[in-house]
Amino acid sequence: MRFFILLPLLLLMSVPAQAQTKYAPWSNPDQKTGAGAVDVQEFIKRLDKLIDDAEKSRAADPAFLRDLRDLARSYDAAGATSQPGIRTVLSDDFSDGDFTANPAWTVDQGKYWVEKGWGLRSAVAVQGQMQQQQKKLSDRETALAILGAVLNQSGGGTTAGAPTEQAMAGIYTPAAIGNAFTIDLEFSSWVQQGQPSGGRLDIGPYQGNDRASGYRLTYSPGEGLSLLSVSPSGSRVIDQSIGPMTLEDKKTHALRWSRDTHGRMKISVDGREILNTLDRGFGDPFQGLTMSNRGGDYIVKRITVGSAN
Repeated sequence: MRFFILLPLLLLMSVPAQAQTKYAPWSNPDQKTGAGAVDVQEFIKRLDKLIDDAEKSRAADPAFLRDLRDLARSYDAAGATSQPGIRTVLSDDFSDGDFTANPAWTVDQGKYWVEKGWGLRSAVAVQGQMQQQQKKLSDRETALAILGAVLNQSGGGTTAGAPTEQAMAGIYTPAAIGNAFTIDLEFSSWVQQGQPSGGRLDIGPYQGNDRASGYRLTYSPGEGLSLLSVSPSGSRVIDQSIGPMTLEDKKTHALRWSRDTHGRMKISVDGREILNTLDRGFGDPFQGLTMSNRGGDYIVKRITVGSAN
Protein backbone atom coordinates (compact mmCIF):
# COMPACT_ATOMS: atom_id res chain seq x y z
CA MET A 1 0.00 0.00 0.00
CA ARG A 2 2.81 2.32 0.91
CA PHE A 3 4.48 1.45 -2.43
CA PHE A 4 1.46 2.66 -4.41
CA ILE A 5 1.53 5.98 -2.56
CA LEU A 6 5.25 6.58 -3.17
CA LEU A 7 5.20 5.55 -6.83
CA PRO A 8 3.31 8.63 -8.15
CA LEU A 9 5.59 10.88 -6.10
CA LEU A 10 8.71 9.25 -7.55
CA LEU A 11 7.34 9.55 -11.06
CA LEU A 12 6.54 13.25 -10.52
CA MET A 13 10.04 13.93 -9.21
CA SER A 14 11.58 12.21 -12.23
CA VAL A 15 9.78 14.50 -14.74
CA PRO A 16 12.02 17.38 -15.91
CA ALA A 17 11.16 20.77 -14.40
CA GLN A 18 10.42 22.21 -17.86
CA ALA A 19 7.81 19.50 -18.54
CA GLN A 20 6.00 20.32 -15.30
CA THR A 21 5.13 23.82 -16.60
CA LYS A 22 1.54 23.93 -17.73
CA TYR A 23 1.95 26.77 -20.25
CA ALA A 24 4.71 27.24 -22.78
CA PRO A 25 6.16 30.71 -23.54
CA TRP A 26 3.98 32.60 -26.00
CA SER A 27 5.14 34.94 -28.68
CA ASN A 28 2.89 37.34 -30.52
CA PRO A 29 2.57 36.07 -34.12
CA ASP A 30 1.62 39.59 -35.27
CA GLN A 31 4.76 41.16 -33.85
CA LYS A 32 7.51 41.43 -36.43
CA THR A 33 11.15 41.39 -35.47
CA GLY A 34 14.42 41.73 -37.27
CA ALA A 35 14.34 42.96 -40.85
CA GLY A 36 10.54 42.93 -40.96
CA ALA A 37 10.05 45.09 -37.87
CA VAL A 38 8.14 48.34 -38.36
CA ASP A 39 9.98 51.50 -37.25
CA VAL A 40 7.19 53.96 -36.53
CA GLN A 41 9.50 56.99 -36.52
CA GLU A 42 10.99 55.97 -39.85
CA PHE A 43 7.51 55.38 -41.28
CA ILE A 44 6.37 58.86 -40.19
CA LYS A 45 9.53 60.40 -41.64
CA ARG A 46 8.92 58.72 -45.01
CA LEU A 47 5.25 59.71 -44.93
CA ASP A 48 6.17 63.36 -44.29
CA LYS A 49 8.52 63.22 -47.27
CA LEU A 50 5.74 61.88 -49.51
CA ILE A 51 3.40 64.63 -48.30
CA ASP A 52 6.06 67.27 -49.03
CA ASP A 53 6.48 65.93 -52.57
CA ALA A 54 2.71 65.87 -53.06
CA GLU A 55 2.41 69.48 -51.89
CA LYS A 56 5.16 70.65 -54.25
CA SER A 57 3.63 68.89 -57.24
CA ARG A 58 0.03 69.70 -56.21
CA ALA A 59 -0.84 66.03 -56.52
CA ALA A 60 -3.72 66.17 -54.01
CA ASP A 61 -6.12 68.53 -52.32
CA PRO A 62 -4.19 70.80 -49.88
CA ALA A 63 -6.79 70.29 -47.13
CA PHE A 64 -6.42 66.50 -47.43
CA LEU A 65 -2.63 66.72 -47.28
CA ARG A 66 -2.83 68.97 -44.22
CA ASP A 67 -5.12 66.50 -42.44
CA LEU A 68 -2.82 63.64 -43.40
CA ARG A 69 0.21 65.48 -42.01
CA ASP A 70 -1.68 66.31 -38.79
CA LEU A 71 -2.56 62.62 -38.36
CA ALA A 72 1.07 61.55 -38.83
CA ARG A 73 2.31 64.12 -36.34
CA SER A 74 -0.31 63.15 -33.78
CA TYR A 75 1.14 59.63 -33.79
CA ASP A 76 4.63 61.09 -33.67
CA ALA A 77 3.77 63.20 -30.60
CA ALA A 78 2.04 60.26 -28.94
CA GLY A 79 5.19 58.21 -29.35
CA ALA A 80 7.23 60.84 -27.54
CA THR A 81 5.04 60.76 -24.44
CA SER A 82 4.47 57.01 -24.42
CA GLN A 83 8.10 56.24 -23.62
CA PRO A 84 8.75 54.41 -20.34
CA GLY A 85 8.62 56.83 -17.43
CA ILE A 86 6.96 59.60 -19.47
CA ARG A 87 3.40 60.64 -18.62
CA THR A 88 1.31 63.26 -20.39
CA VAL A 89 0.59 66.25 -18.15
CA LEU A 90 -0.76 68.63 -20.80
CA SER A 91 -2.45 68.04 -24.15
CA ASP A 92 -4.54 70.42 -26.23
CA ASP A 93 -5.46 70.66 -29.90
CA PHE A 94 -8.00 73.50 -29.40
CA SER A 95 -10.54 71.58 -31.50
CA ASP A 96 -13.31 72.41 -29.01
CA GLY A 97 -12.97 76.10 -29.87
CA ASP A 98 -12.48 77.08 -26.23
CA PHE A 99 -9.02 77.59 -24.72
CA THR A 100 -10.37 78.66 -21.32
CA ALA A 101 -11.24 75.13 -20.19
CA ASN A 102 -9.94 71.57 -20.37
CA PRO A 103 -7.18 72.66 -20.07
CA ALA A 104 -7.64 76.24 -18.93
CA TRP A 105 -5.35 78.82 -20.52
CA THR A 106 -5.16 82.35 -19.12
CA VAL A 107 -4.34 85.39 -21.24
CA ASP A 108 -2.23 87.80 -19.21
CA GLN A 109 -1.60 90.27 -22.04
CA GLY A 110 -2.82 90.96 -25.54
CA LYS A 111 -5.34 88.82 -27.40
CA TYR A 112 -5.71 85.15 -28.32
CA TRP A 113 -8.50 83.35 -30.12
CA VAL A 114 -9.21 79.95 -31.68
CA GLU A 115 -9.09 79.95 -35.47
CA LYS A 116 -11.55 77.22 -36.44
CA GLY A 117 -9.82 74.29 -38.11
CA TRP A 118 -6.36 75.67 -37.34
CA GLY A 119 -5.75 76.27 -33.62
CA LEU A 120 -4.86 78.94 -31.07
CA ARG A 121 -3.92 82.19 -32.80
CA SER A 122 -2.33 85.51 -31.86
CA ALA A 123 -1.24 88.38 -34.07
CA VAL A 124 1.02 91.20 -32.91
CA ALA A 125 2.31 93.92 -35.22
CA VAL A 126 6.07 93.89 -35.59
CA GLN A 127 7.78 97.15 -34.76
CA GLY A 128 7.79 99.22 -37.93
CA GLN A 129 4.87 97.35 -39.46
CA MET A 130 2.44 100.02 -38.25
CA GLN A 131 4.35 102.70 -40.13
CA GLN A 132 4.14 100.68 -43.34
CA GLN A 133 0.40 100.25 -42.89
CA GLN A 134 -0.07 103.95 -42.30
CA LYS A 135 1.86 104.79 -45.48
CA LYS A 136 -0.71 102.79 -47.48
CA LEU A 137 -3.57 104.94 -46.22
CA SER A 138 -5.04 107.52 -48.56
CA ASP A 139 -4.99 111.20 -47.63
CA ARG A 140 -8.60 111.02 -46.51
CA GLU A 141 -8.03 107.92 -44.36
CA THR A 142 -4.93 109.50 -42.83
CA ALA A 143 -6.94 112.59 -41.93
CA LEU A 144 -9.63 110.43 -40.32
CA ALA A 145 -7.01 108.49 -38.34
CA ILE A 146 -5.46 111.73 -37.07
CA LEU A 147 -8.89 113.09 -36.16
CA GLY A 148 -9.67 109.85 -34.33
CA ALA A 149 -6.45 110.16 -32.34
CA VAL A 150 -7.31 113.75 -31.38
CA LEU A 151 -10.82 112.74 -30.29
CA ASN A 152 -9.40 109.87 -28.28
CA GLN A 153 -7.05 112.23 -26.42
CA SER A 154 -10.09 114.37 -25.66
CA GLY A 155 -11.95 111.45 -24.17
CA GLY A 156 -14.05 110.68 -27.22
CA GLY A 157 -12.96 107.04 -27.54
CA THR A 158 -11.14 105.24 -30.34
CA THR A 159 -12.17 105.30 -33.95
CA ALA A 160 -13.27 101.98 -35.40
CA GLY A 161 -10.78 100.74 -37.94
CA ALA A 162 -7.93 102.91 -36.71
CA PRO A 163 -4.71 100.88 -36.59
CA THR A 164 -3.55 99.81 -33.16
CA GLU A 165 -0.30 98.21 -32.07
CA GLN A 166 0.33 96.09 -28.98
CA ALA A 167 3.72 95.24 -27.52
CA MET A 168 3.07 91.52 -27.04
CA ALA A 169 0.52 88.82 -26.29
CA GLY A 170 1.01 86.28 -23.51
CA ILE A 171 -0.81 83.16 -22.34
CA TYR A 172 -0.13 80.38 -19.83
CA THR A 173 -1.58 77.27 -18.21
CA PRO A 174 -0.65 75.47 -14.97
CA ALA A 175 0.76 71.94 -15.32
CA ALA A 176 2.87 69.69 -13.10
CA ILE A 177 5.95 69.47 -15.34
CA GLY A 178 8.90 67.54 -13.99
CA ASN A 179 12.49 68.65 -14.27
CA ALA A 180 12.84 66.21 -17.18
CA PHE A 181 10.18 66.77 -19.84
CA THR A 182 9.13 66.60 -23.48
CA ILE A 183 7.30 69.38 -25.30
CA ASP A 184 5.75 68.78 -28.74
CA LEU A 185 4.45 71.88 -30.49
CA GLU A 186 2.80 72.12 -33.89
CA PHE A 187 2.55 75.68 -35.17
CA SER A 188 2.48 77.81 -38.30
CA SER A 189 3.82 81.31 -38.94
CA TRP A 190 1.78 83.68 -41.08
CA VAL A 191 4.16 86.61 -41.39
CA GLN A 192 3.94 87.95 -44.93
CA GLN A 193 7.04 88.19 -47.08
CA GLY A 194 8.41 91.73 -47.10
CA GLN A 195 7.07 92.62 -43.67
CA PRO A 196 9.54 94.01 -41.10
CA SER A 197 11.53 91.38 -39.22
CA GLY A 198 12.10 91.41 -35.49
CA GLY A 199 9.13 89.33 -34.33
CA ARG A 200 9.44 86.44 -31.90
CA LEU A 201 7.48 83.46 -30.57
CA ASP A 202 8.42 82.25 -27.05
CA ILE A 203 7.45 79.04 -25.25
CA GLY A 204 8.71 77.28 -22.15
CA PRO A 205 8.08 75.84 -18.68
CA TYR A 206 7.96 78.27 -15.77
CA GLN A 207 8.57 78.16 -12.03
CA GLY A 208 6.75 80.26 -9.43
CA ASN A 209 3.50 82.14 -9.47
CA ASP A 210 5.00 85.11 -11.28
CA ARG A 211 6.18 82.87 -14.17
CA ALA A 212 9.40 84.89 -14.36
CA SER A 213 11.74 81.92 -14.01
CA GLY A 214 12.31 78.93 -16.28
CA TYR A 215 13.40 78.03 -19.78
CA ARG A 216 12.29 79.83 -22.94
CA LEU A 217 12.67 78.62 -26.48
CA THR A 218 12.33 81.48 -28.95
CA TYR A 219 11.73 81.43 -32.68
CA SER A 220 12.49 84.57 -34.68
CA PRO A 221 11.18 84.51 -38.28
CA GLY A 222 14.05 84.49 -40.75
CA GLU A 223 16.62 84.03 -37.99
CA GLY A 224 16.25 80.80 -36.00
CA LEU A 225 15.96 79.29 -32.53
CA SER A 226 17.44 80.47 -29.25
CA LEU A 227 17.28 78.67 -25.91
CA LEU A 228 17.22 80.97 -22.88
CA SER A 229 17.33 80.64 -19.11
CA VAL A 230 15.23 83.40 -17.56
CA SER A 231 14.86 84.70 -14.01
CA PRO A 232 13.70 87.93 -12.33
CA SER A 233 17.28 89.21 -12.59
CA GLY A 234 17.49 88.75 -16.36
CA SER A 235 18.01 86.16 -19.09
CA ARG A 236 20.94 84.08 -20.31
CA VAL A 237 21.42 82.54 -23.76
CA ILE A 238 22.16 78.83 -23.39
CA ASP A 239 22.44 78.02 -27.10
CA GLN A 240 21.21 79.22 -30.46
CA SER A 241 20.94 77.87 -33.98
CA ILE A 242 23.42 78.73 -36.70
CA GLY A 243 22.08 80.22 -39.90
CA PRO A 244 18.60 81.50 -40.86
CA MET A 245 15.42 79.49 -40.44
CA THR A 246 12.34 80.46 -42.43
CA LEU A 247 9.05 78.77 -41.55
CA GLU A 248 6.79 81.46 -43.00
CA ASP A 249 5.08 79.17 -45.50
CA LYS A 250 1.74 79.00 -43.66
CA LYS A 251 2.28 75.26 -43.18
CA THR A 252 2.21 73.46 -39.86
CA HIS A 253 5.67 72.62 -38.51
CA ALA A 254 6.47 70.18 -35.71
CA LEU A 255 8.83 71.29 -32.95
CA ARG A 256 10.09 68.80 -30.35
CA TRP A 257 11.93 69.81 -27.19
CA SER A 258 13.18 67.23 -24.70
CA ARG A 259 15.15 67.48 -21.46
CA ASP A 260 16.47 64.45 -19.59
CA THR A 261 17.29 63.97 -15.91
CA HIS A 262 20.90 65.10 -16.51
CA GLY A 263 19.91 68.44 -18.07
CA ARG A 264 20.58 67.40 -21.66
CA MET A 265 18.20 69.26 -24.00
CA LYS A 266 17.51 68.41 -27.63
CA ILE A 267 15.36 70.49 -29.96
CA SER A 268 14.27 69.51 -33.45
CA VAL A 269 12.02 71.01 -36.12
CA ASP A 270 10.23 68.73 -38.57
CA GLY A 271 12.47 65.84 -37.49
CA ARG A 272 15.75 67.72 -37.98
CA GLU A 273 17.81 68.32 -34.85
CA ILE A 274 18.60 72.01 -34.39
CA LEU A 275 19.98 72.27 -30.85
CA ASN A 276 21.68 69.77 -28.55
CA THR A 277 22.99 71.30 -25.35
CA LEU A 278 23.39 70.82 -21.60
CA ASP A 279 22.13 73.06 -18.80
CA ARG A 280 21.55 72.31 -15.13
CA GLY A 281 20.37 75.75 -14.13
CA PHE A 282 17.00 74.47 -12.90
CA GLY A 283 16.84 71.44 -10.62
CA ASP A 284 13.24 71.67 -9.39
CA PRO A 285 9.96 70.82 -11.14
CA PHE A 286 8.05 73.43 -13.14
CA GLN A 287 4.56 74.71 -12.40
CA GLY A 288 3.25 75.31 -15.89
CA LEU A 289 3.80 76.32 -19.50
CA THR A 290 3.82 79.83 -20.92
CA MET A 291 3.78 81.21 -24.46
CA SER A 292 4.17 84.75 -25.76
CA ASN A 293 4.03 86.53 -29.09
CA ARG A 294 6.42 89.48 -29.36
CA GLY A 295 5.73 90.22 -32.98
CA GLY A 296 4.19 88.09 -35.72
CA ASP A 297 1.14 86.03 -36.57
CA TYR A 298 1.26 82.49 -35.18
CA ILE A 299 -1.19 79.60 -34.90
CA VAL A 300 -0.58 76.76 -32.44
CA LYS A 301 -2.24 73.65 -33.87
CA ARG A 302 -1.43 71.20 -31.08
CA ILE A 303 0.68 71.04 -27.94
CA THR A 304 1.61 68.04 -25.81
CA VAL A 305 3.78 68.05 -22.69
CA GLY A 306 5.18 64.94 -21.07
CA SER A 307 6.82 64.71 -17.65
CA ALA A 308 9.42 62.14 -16.60
CA ASN A 309 9.06 62.62 -12.85
